[in-house]
Amino acid sequence: MMKTLHTIFFLCLIIPLISIADSHKAIISKASGEVVDNITARGTGGTSPFDGTVDNKSDLDGLVKLAWGDGWLGLHRGHAPIEEVLKAFLGISHEEMHVLMEDHDLNLAKTCEYFGFEPENLIASLTASFVPLVKQGTENGVINADEVETWVEKIQSEFRRRVYWEG
Repeated sequence: MMKTLHTIFFLCLIIPLISIADSHKAIISKASGEVVDNITARGTGGTSPFDGTVDNKSDLDGLVKLAWGDGWLGLHRGHAPIEEVLKAFLGISHEEMHVLMEDHDLNLAKTCEYFGFEPENLIASLTASFVPLVKQGTENGVINADEVETWVEKIQSEFRRRVYWEG
């Protein structure tokens, strides 16, 4: 009787671990790993303070902070504001991202490499998704056209940190 209980207890612990260990094998990307430059990140959602419109300088600072993400959210640092870009570039669902990042401890760079994609292409895709938001700052008189590149470089730098961040 005791041996049977030990066996059942052991199996209850091991079977979920085996399924987690193999859970990534069923994840197949539908993407090419090429830069995606036709999506504008919504920039809102999750814990983002950004309201979706660049109508003052603090919004640009908010975009830079948003590119870095929220460290308390683990390796993915909060996907909501950039989720559509991640899904398009990686070619997987939000749930599949969580399997790779949470169950298998892959950061965004290693998630790219898992599919044979260049992490720098993800950084370029994420950065491109924020360019229309930065340009909104010129349309709304927050910055002049000469300042766009400086803000885009700041955002790109933070996305690079985010993609390679290991926790």
